[in-house]
Amino acid sequence: MGKNMKKISLIVFIITSLLITFGITRSWAGEVDILVNKLVEKGILSHSEAQQLLNEMQKEGTRQEAEIKEVATEAAKEEIKTSGLKLPTWADKIDLYGDLRLRHDTQWIDQKKPGGDTDKYNRNRERYRLRLGMKAKTTETTEVGVRVASGSGNQNTTNQSFDGHARGKEIWIDRAYASWKATDYLKITGGKHKNPLFTTPLVWDPDVNPEGLSESLKFDITERFGLFANMGQYFVEEIKSTNTDPTLLAFQLGTAIKPTDTMKLDFGVTYYNFMDLDDLEWKDGILKDKTEFIGYNNAYGQQMVFDSDGDLLNEFECWELAAKLKVKDVLPVPFSIYANYIVNTDADIDELIDKGAVFPDSDPAKLEAYGSDDRDTGWLVGLSLGNKKKKGDWYAKYHYQELEDYAFPAVFVDSDFHGGGTNNKGHYMHLRYYLMDNIQARASGFLTEREDDSKDGKKDEDRIQVDLVFTF
Repeated sequence: MGKNMKKISLIVFIITSLLITFGITRSWAGEVDILVNKLVEKGILSHSEAQQLLNEMQKEGTRQEAEIKEVATEAAKEEIKTSGLKLPTWADKIDLYGDLRLRHDTQWIDQKKPGGDTDKYNRNRERYRLRLGMKAKTTETTEVGVRVASGSGNQNTTNQSFDGHARGKEIWIDRAYASWKATDYLKITGGKHKNPLFTTPLVWDPDVNPEGLSESLKFDITERFGLFANMGQYFVEEIKSTNTDPTLLAFQLGTAIKPTDTMKLDFGVTYYNFMDLDDLEWKDGILKDKTEFIGYNNAYGQQMVFDSDGDLLNEFECWELAAKLKVKDVLPVPFSIYANYIVNTDADIDELIDKGAVFPDSDPAKLEAYGSDDRDTGWLVGLSLGNKKKKGDWYAKYHYQELEDYAFPAVFVDSDFHGGGTNNKGHYMHLRYYLMDNIQARASGFLTEREDDSKDGKKDEDRIQVDLVFTF
């Protein structure tokens, strides 16, 4: 090493030692420059040596800074490890969840209205469904939940099509509720919440989250026999001009029987009473407004009829029977057989014709096409097979259904089958495969037609949906 280099190295060592000793940081770089200038003035350093010294000091400062950062990082890691750092206790009580479904949807429609021409067309849509939820255990026996979802705000679908030249899409309140586990066998829930009833899509679309109160009871009488009951007091519409509002009272009683270790049979009977529907009145344009209870029903298979005062005459007092047999360890995979029946005992076509008045978009005489048939029943029978839990699982399902016009309010039934609504029949097929624990590939098919085309004419609709679903 040359004489000059040794001198510079010695000065660098002395200055660096002083910086470390007195805790001087790089903010003191200006003071170092003054010190070097003094050394030049005294003739200890030449100008070239001074520049070389400053370069060496800069390198040394960078090295020291890197070492300090490394030591600080390691110290922080050790502190976290030894301090037992935990999230706040309230965070442990919150469960976040969600799912994203990407879908291709194709419909083949062939329809002909009475006296009109045949209309055949295909409809292709790319769609998605996004749902984000939160559940919080506020106490040992209470829970509060919120879920938001994509869609158009309709009660029976959360699908959103890719359209509108990439404009932003809306998010809606899908669930907002509080529940109380009053006892081991009683749970009370209020708000907009998951439907507690044992049922099928023949009557309730899975996307419908009723609004109001529900009470669920479950009693295990023995290891092989139990009873359950579900009750609901739900709001249909709120009308500011009346003291009463259209509401739904639902009462369900069921049994859960395990005849063997490999079989379970669930059976339920449900009574529905839609009260004060006559508070709903005809007004200009309401039957074309699908956001209204009577507007949606009228557009999807149920002609709404009004008396001379404009009050709704349609009534729904329904009884539902539902059954499901689950069998495991007999075939390589579990399978189920299920069935559903619904009847509206208040449906009366003759009464609607006799008492109904003629309004725009509602002529009771059109119902004469049905003769004396009240169009008040529906039924479904199906089979499912497979597992749906983890990577490599597969699951298949099939059912056939027939649903007459006035069996149950169209606004609540499956929105995908025959395009939604009532007065339909046909086949539904579904297959899914678990690519990962939380990623599924799905395909669904529909082969459907009008159950009776004497009033509204022919409508055949076939449909296929291909999905990729991510859960988290």
